[in-house]
Amino acid sequence: MRALSALPLDDDIVDRIMTFSPTFATLQALMLVSKAFYSVYQTHPKSITRAVAYNIVGPALPQALRVIRYQYAMPDGNARDKEDPDKLATECPEEHSPSVITADEKQKLQENSKVVCALEDIYSLTQKDRTSRRSVLTSEESWRFRRAVYRIMFYTRLFSGDRYDLDEIADLGEDGVKHIRLQRMAVLKEYPTDELRQIYAVVQFMRDILAEVADSGDQIDVLLSTGPNGVRYAWEERSTESVEEDLGFSLYEYDDGENELYTGYFSLPLNKIWTARGAKPPKDDDEKEPPTKWILDAIIGGNDTCSQCATPGGLKLLTEANWHRMEVQPAAFLKNRLKDNTTVTTPFQAALASLRQQHYDPDKADDCRDDEEWLGPWIGGVFDVPRISGGQWDGWKRDGSYCQPCLRKFLDEHVWRWLLWERVKGGWAPPEDCWYGYNCKTMVHKRPHAEGKNHLCVPTKGDP
Repeated sequence: MRALSALPLDDDIVDRIMTFSPTFATLQALMLVSKAFYSVYQTHPKSITRAVAYNIVGPALPQALRVIRYQYAMPDGNARDKEDPDKLATECPEEHSPSVITADEKQKLQENSKVVCALEDIYSLTQKDRTSRRSVLTSEESWRFRRAVYRIMFYTRLFSGDRYDLDEIADLGEDGVKHIRLQRMAVLKEYPTDELRQIYAVVQFMRDILAEVADSGDQIDVLLSTGPNGVRYAWEERSTESVEEDLGFSLYEYDDGENELYTGYFSLPLNKIWTARGAKPPKDDDEKEPPTKWILDAIIGGNDTCSQCATPGGLKLLTEANWHRMEVQPAAFLKNRLKDNTTVTTPFQAALASLRQQHYDPDKADDCRDDEEWLGPWIGGVFDVPRISGGQWDGWKRDGSYCQPCLRKFLDEHVWRWLLWERVKGGWAPPEDCWYGYNCKTMVHKRPHAEGKNHLCVPTKGDP
């Protein structure tokens, strides 16, 4: 039927094309380009918009819609901490039927989807496949993960860390905290047991990220109240700085012993639900049933060993996909006394600065705060430096999987070679080699010698 479309296509085909739009911006562009597309959209706005929303969010769309539609505060702006727990838990249920999605909701869906996608990439890298920066979760695994993340997002917005300042927390008193805990349990008990286990699995994943940056275990529950976005910032910035901005108080002024509002933020209600249902509570340290079991059907390379020393490492092994997460100071890998020679360290830092600039993406500045993106390409570049065939480093390949000691050993022996290679590629003509090479003592305190001889070389005299 071509009643509305001036295109040589049936309207139902045009409708179908529009439902494949990957973003709302793409859908909008289609309508601006063609009046025919706009006319078809006008006949089915709900179904087309929902289809595009599904493309953005995936099958967790009902959970994503609840996150943005729920009324988190009273009409007067006050918290809902005194409301009936069951009313709080059942209001604005997860919507499965088509409904109008407003322009504001479209924007929020896309913003939240970026956070969830980023967390899925992190989860995949750390829990499923260490060789890929992008998620390799199956469609079923991805659905479980995203559904859990959106439910955690809902929970942490309803019981958010910025709801109260410290004085207000103190004013809640024991009864107030007890009532909020009943509200939390009411919200979580709405979900089936298997889906609660999925929430638990993702919470444990988030706790592990926060544990890397928190000063103490007591801070983790407080930081967890900032939700998925706070966890994402903690991962990308490797600190609590931006996470704390989402709290209603200073983390260092919060005393977990005096203020118990965030103690057992997820664990207390979950444990009570397991008990009430007679369900076996999952354990983080259970090797037979690790938390990932509730999300993942399979783990790739979980039993792998180091490519060089055969040390078991599994997902902890270092690959090109996770090199950027290493805690390293590149200059520390300069061989022996080279790190004390400014005629070496200055061009070394300049080469690193150039690499940082090459891998800086201003378009991602607001969405990705991880400033170590250059580190992986740098280590890859060290692997790419030509090596003498038949030497002890044969078999060390860029696509290998290494334990931390082995990779550091490789960098110790090759970073100076990388600098030499980079400088020569840039047009530098090395002067005559110093007999003592990178072990030379004179280059440290006699600049004319440091500048007049090449020390990026293997010693031919003295210690090797």
